[in-house]
Amino acid sequence: MVMILSFIVATVAGNRWRWWLTVGGAALVLLPLGQGAPVVAVVAAICGPIVVGAWAWGTASGRLVGVAVGVVFIAGQVASFALSQRPTSLVAAPWLDWFLVWLLVGVVCLAALGFERRAHPFSPTRVAGGNPAVGKRRWVVSMSTLAAVVLLCGCGLGIVGYDGDGRLRFPARDDEVLPMPMSLRLTSADSCADGGSSGNCTAEFVVMAADSVDRATTVARLVEHLRSRGWPLQAEEGAYRGSRETAGILDWTAHRMWLYADVEPASQLRPAPPADAVVVHIDNL
Repeated sequence: MVMILSFIVATVAGNRWRWWLTVGGAALVLLPLGQGAPVVAVVAAICGPIVVGAWAWGTASGRLVGVAVGVVFIAGQVASFALSQRPTSLVAAPWLDWFLVWLLVGVVCLAALGFERRAHPFSPTRVAGGNPAVGKRRWVVSMSTLAAVVLLCGCGLGIVGYDGDGRLRFPARDDEVLPMPMSLRLTSADSCADGGSSGNCTAEFVVMAADSVDRATTVARLVEHLRSRGWPLQAEEGAYRGSRETAGILDWTAHRMWLYADVEPASQLRPAPPADAVVVHIDNL
């Protein structure tokens, strides 16, 4: 019993750096959580520990090399998330922007484990505890788990991107218009009121004044508010129009906004809004 306990203690002590690297990968969940995106944080909570943990437990390198490479993988994921959110003056890119880079980091991790296995076969001097069989099992489990996740995510993204024309689009979000000032109130919002093929989508936000003013005053207030949020709206033939480029690492299409200074034109697809309401349109063409 004493010998067994001694072996367990020695194994845990020898693998302490692997545990710390895995915890570092799990800590990546704090990035989307800090932006108030708990659903997206689930993606980070799965991908981060798997990528970093696969290296930590699959490598036969010593603590110095193992920690150094693991820290590089963590730093790469953190840096890609930060770059994806910059510059803040543009429309923020969706989570797929940084997740695709994280997937690429996973591919690099797979390549690193494969190269290391080929260049330095497992031996008692290179494996903690002096047991090559344990090192081989860890390598197989790490490679299999990471390869399965990369393949599954890659196929899923491929299926999503297949029905498109090669351009990257995402629908407008509420935070491109909201929050409204005290003088205005949002009566309804539809992130895809009008859509076509290849991911085309037009969002509509119906806005009214919080007090009893005419439509012209509501339009003026709304235009001032939207300009303060970064939309370069300009008056053009009875309407205000402007577009904003999208931030991120990948090449996303810009978002284009317009609203009518006069009464909203009638449409056969949906009922007309109230006469004193102003509809903000945003498309991703």
